[in-house]
Amino acid sequence: MAARELFYEKGFESVGVDDIGARAGITGPAIYRHFSSKQEVLGTLFDRALDALLERVSDGFDDPWEEIEALVRALAGFVVENPELAAVYQREDRSLEPPRRAHLVKRREAYVGRWVDCLARCVPERSTEELTSAAWAAITLLVSLGSWPEEARETPDLVGLLTAQTVGGFAALERRADVRRVA
Repeated sequence: MAARELFYEKGFESVGVDDIGARAGITGPAIYRHFSSKQEVLGTLFDRALDALLERVSDGFDDPWEEIEALVRALAGFVVENPELAAVYQREDRSLEPPRRAHLVKRREAYVGRWVDCLARCVPERSTEELTSAAWAAITLLVSLGSWPEEARETPDLVGLLTAQTVGGFAALERRADVRRVA
């Protein structure tokens, strides 16, 4: 999509509808036949991305560890296939105006909530706060792939590597080993 490419290359604020139209091979004003504003373009881009991500993982897992692995693998696969979109999301989600941002935040909270609920079944001895932090840490790590240097994204079976690393990190939550605090 032209908007995604431009938002990735130049940033949301630096792109005008004329730029989007030119990249798409139409006039800038023609964008308004499909979208009411550049804000709507960005919001739609994020909505479609979240829809595509949610389609990757079914419901109905009996084993929560299998479900968390599926959630991780789905997100890792999505960002490996869509690094520009992941970078735009990471940089530009706060560019949305309040109503569109509230919609995105509500959808994102539901998605993260699924991770937290699943982790609660995996490691019930951990608090909701700990599991929320762990889920956000993993999701943020995976989404950050969009801003990695190209050579770091060329690893064979990068999705498998990221899945193993992330699920392994969640498995470490089961252990309550003493952690030395460094002051």
